[in-house]
Amino acid sequence: MNTEPKTFTLTQLHISIENWVRKTFSVKQVWITCEIAKANEKNGHYYLELVDSKDGVRTAQAKGMIWRTSFDSIQNQLASFDLNATDVLKEGLEIKCLVTVNFHKVYGMSLVISQIDPSTLLGDIEKQKAETRLRLEKEGLYHLQKELYFGPINKRIALIGSPGTSGFQDFINELEHNDIYTNFKLKIFAVGVQSSQAVDEITNAIKEANLYNVDAIAVVRGGGSKMDLHIFNSYSICSAAACSKIPIVTGIGHETDSCLIDEVSHTTMKTPTAAAKLFYMNIGVFSSELSNTSKHIQLQIRELLSQSSGELQFYSGILYERVDEIIQINDAHLNRQVAAIQYDFKTYLSDTKETLNESLRSLQYFVFSSIQMELSQLDSMKTFIGRNVEILIKDVSSKELQQINDLLFIRVQFVLDASQDYLAFCLQKLGLVDPNELFKKGYTISTIGGKDINQIKEDLLQKEMITHSSGYDVRSTIKEIIKTK
Repeated sequence: MNTEPKTFTLTQLHISIENWVRKTFSVKQVWITCEIAKANEKNGHYYLELVDSKDGVRTAQAKGMIWRTSFDSIQNQLASFDLNATDVLKEGLEIKCLVTVNFHKVYGMSLVISQIDPSTLLGDIEKQKAETRLRLEKEGLYHLQKELYFGPINKRIALIGSPGTSGFQDFINELEHNDIYTNFKLKIFAVGVQSSQAVDEITNAIKEANLYNVDAIAVVRGGGSKMDLHIFNSYSICSAAACSKIPIVTGIGHETDSCLIDEVSHTTMKTPTAAAKLFYMNIGVFSSELSNTSKHIQLQIRELLSQSSGELQFYSGILYERVDEIIQINDAHLNRQVAAIQYDFKTYLSDTKETLNESLRSLQYFVFSSIQMELSQLDSMKTFIGRNVEILIKDVSSKELQQINDLLFIRVQFVLDASQDYLAFCLQKLGLVDPNELFKKGYTISTIGGKDINQIKEDLLQKEMITHSSGYDVRSTIKEIIKTK
């Protein structure tokens, strides 16, 4: 006798499972670890898609729910660890939660979450930080910023932050309203600090800021939870900061913990206000040190001048006595030398004058003799040419010869006249350079130390000058010099 197996409807099966689950898990809660694949909020309720995976392959999936009645207690629990529930319930985060298994005949199985363990979240954040830190160290990026020079004067600042936040405004207000220094030049790079695109925006802003002529880059953000600040642990932002050729100053509002960007940046301040204060305080300290150094140098100089002044007066007295002795000793010797030089120069001038007159007379005699000889030769040549021309005229036709004779006579006469004029001009020039002729016309020659006064460049006051004329020499002392144009 064949018996058919009992057949159930799907509804009957789900009701059976629902009853079994209710009996088994309705009063039993289980801690599980899972990853949030999706998260949606509606009317205060959170609807999650929870998954588990191994080696990149999804091994389990379930629906998760947080009822509005449980959300407040979860929020309060996370707040005690400086976490925000809305930041925790995001895609990609791994959580540890206390769940109750629920099964509905229409909607299937779901996990109702009543608690979330913050230690897993914090451990995951620290784990990611440690992994990113190790990666930066292996790539040689971790300490690059510390090797950059961060001078005391940084007036051109690239400011990266969200303009709508209080931390951003605190930074600007501190720079613009202080009693030390306010003449800063800001290049603002507006970025989000909470949006899903915040990591890319901050990374790109750091890279772009390096293209501008700025002295430093300031990355600022106001206070927030650990999850809010977790974006500053990302490898993308930290590697961009580490590779920056411009020093980076961070002012991220956290008191108890630090972000990884703080570790790789050149200088870290606790708040945006403190970061702004760093810039103008450095300038103030440098200005004060510069002023103190200047005063110290001036004091040292005064002391050295005072000390040197006494020594200078002492040696000046000794030097004055020695110089006076040397002047007195050399004065007589100098006077004797001057008298000897004057006598020698006068003798030399007299001898030179006689020699010059003798040379001039010899030159005049030679020139006159040469001119007479040239004139005699020219007359002989004229007579010779005339005779030859007459003979030549007899051999050619009378008319042509007469023309040639006239032309030749004119040319010869022109050459002779020109030669006579030139010789007369030479005689006239020789007469012009004759010193005796210049003296006869009233000209004089003034000399100092045997040198023409027009060739002396040094000061002529109190110098002895000798003026030579045709009849006598005048010796005088120069009292005043009036320059002519």
